[in-house]
Amino acid sequence: MNERILLEQEHKAAGSKFFLASMANSHVKHLIKLAQDESLIDLLGWNTFFNPDETEEFIEAISSYAFPYSRKSQPLPFGIYLNKDNFPIGYVVLKGLNMDLLTTEIGIAIMDKKYRNKGYGTLALKRLILYAFQELHIQTIGAVILLSNNRSINMFKNLDFVVREIMYKSWPMPNGELADMVLMELKNDNITAWK
Repeated sequence: MNERILLEQEHKAAGSKFFLASMANSHVKHLIKLAQDESLIDLLGWNTFFNPDETEEFIEAISSYAFPYSRKSQPLPFGIYLNKDNFPIGYVVLKGLNMDLLTTEIGIAIMDKKYRNKGYGTLALKRLILYAFQELHIQTIGAVILLSNNRSINMFKNLDFVVREIMYKSWPMPNGELADMVLMELKNDNITAWK
């Protein structure tokens, strides 16, 4: 990202604001350090163990896409910051942007265990979805989630994503096994209820 994009989001339950922002290499290195957690592999479906200097490889890993309408494009990764001047607790990314069809995929992970299951993931997704629809004029956002990751599937369903397809034995896990994936989708005109 050439210019720094800063998106603000209120977290009413926490009584504070947090931010989505493009990340410097040092902040990606911080996420790489947080990613040294084997439980993340089962949630995300890829090997989260990178060396600190493998920032480009990490961004490439979080930017892999699976939807048929996705295109090779520059991803838009954002760190999730509790304070603009601190390190991120996780990331949210738009990937596989197809500006001809106005489609993209979205991915998210709260890497810092202390902040999981506290609403930051849902709110970060919601903020980036609004950015994609309102600023980038995207019409359809897809998400691909391991079928075993019920918490993430429910989070996306709560944001009005609908299951488009279940792809059995379609995702190669780091251990060599093939995992089932669920493809979910959200259309721009489906978000009027929570704007």
